[in-house]
Amino acid sequence: MHRPISSPLTVIAILVGAVFTSFAHAQSALDIMKKVDATGYTKTTRTEMVQKVVTPAGDTRDFKMLSYSKNGSEKGLTVYVAPNQVRGMKILTLNDGDDIWTYFPKTNRTRKIASSARNRRVQGSDFTYDDMAVGKMAKQWQGTLKGQEKIAGVACFKLQITPTPAGPKSYSKAIAWVDKSAYVTLRVEYYDLDGDKLKRLDIGDYRKVSGVLVPHRYTMTNLTDGGKTMMKATKVAVNVDLDNGLFSEAGLSK
Repeated sequence: MHRPISSPLTVIAILVGAVFTSFAHAQSALDIMKKVDATGYTKTTRTEMVQKVVTPAGDTRDFKMLSYSKNGSEKGLTVYVAPNQVRGMKILTLNDGDDIWTYFPKTNRTRKIASSARNRRVQGSDFTYDDMAVGKMAKQWQGTLKGQEKIAGVACFKLQITPTPAGPKSYSKAIAWVDKSAYVTLRVEYYDLDGDKLKRLDIGDYRKVSGVLVPHRYTMTNLTDGGKTMMKATKVAVNVDLDNGLFSEAGLSK
């Protein structure tokens, strides 16, 4: 039996349909990420946080921090307030995480973090400088919608995403789960530059603060060595007055 030969127009239609389907999936992922950015947008925030680092050997270290942001994630500042050994250390992120500076009070020196150093752990935690430089999801990542899945009983969009040129330099890709109803991120799995699964970030305890859903708990689990870092927001203020000088390289030493 002779198989029917597809006409050139049929082949073109199939190819166009495939391209359109792929484009539609990419657009869906982009739309979801834009909604995540819009859901979490604040003019300014001031957050008091505690952090516990658990090493693979089971040792623990505790920190207290103050975190500030402006215009969503465009500008950010983290200040360590305890313990005394790190008190006054600061991390400044600008341009949605494109630029990162650190200030060390013991030496009174400010240093810009090079791209090659963005994957370094901050104070021995499982968060890198790239992780601290949280920018707009739709600016830092691009990808496709891979279906739906439940996380802790919550229906989520499942996105496979890769960094844009403005995105993190430490990862080859990530899988993100976004709450379908609230458009907040519940989990992200990060893959290293060799394509191996590296870390998992679980985000939860979302609460409305001045009408904005704000996460109060973050847990970063290192899937290679078993280490874990937990951060908890103890006090959050949204749309407060902040001095512009907080978000400048010159202001770090003040």
